[in-house]
Amino acid sequence: MNTVPGDEEQPLVEHIKELRTRMLFVVVPIIVITLIVFAFSGGLLKAMWSSSVNVPIYIYSPLELITTELTFSLVVALFIGIPLMVYELFMFVGKGLYKNEKTFFIRIVPISFILFFAGAALAYFIVVPIIFKSAMFYSMDIAAPQNRALQTFYSIMTLVVTFGILFQFPLLILSALKMKLLKRETLRRQRKIMYGALLAFALLVSGGPDMISGLIVAALLVMLFEASLMVSRYF
Repeated sequence: MNTVPGDEEQPLVEHIKELRTRMLFVVVPIIVITLIVFAFSGGLLKAMWSSSVNVPIYIYSPLELITTELTFSLVVALFIGIPLMVYELFMFVGKGLYKNEKTFFIRIVPISFILFFAGAALAYFIVVPIIFKSAMFYSMDIAAPQNRALQTFYSIMTLVVTFGILFQFPLLILSALKMKLLKRETLRRQRKIMYGALLAFALLVSGGPDMISGLIVAALLVMLFEASLMVSRYF
């Protein structure tokens, strides 16, 4: 049976102990960061409202503001802690990976993080203000909109995370091309079909009353698709 050079077989208990230790190195910093951010969460949330949605925010229960601040603090801590978690997991499973697998992991993970944060930044600074302004303008003809603090925060985070995940699309295309599951020439010839499929997918996952969010997602996916084809020339 082929084994990875340098890999030593250990009892299951030892692996569990090592995993527990490594997870402690992740959980403890996340808890500490959450507590630190919570101390300043009020000012940070006000800054987030003013820079993204820029509309009055309301609370409808005594604990809603505290819940929103705790959720915000935990999300910030997770954004900071995820790279640490990935590192610890890599150190845990790295002993059982071949050299080419380690090289692939080391190359692909930083690119994935960069793409994710690029998508998140695009959503936060551009897409969120556009969608909130259009949604507010659409609803004002029917009812007076009041933005609930917790739900507004969830909506912003949903858009930010969604765009971060959408920015992984080039990696998906390039991986499929690399593994010869797809051919670059086939994708180029079937551009119109791909555009239609991406538009249908975007409208399905981000349906709104004015379809602005769906069109933004569709345009983004098309640009990422074209960027993937351009980059694939060098593979």
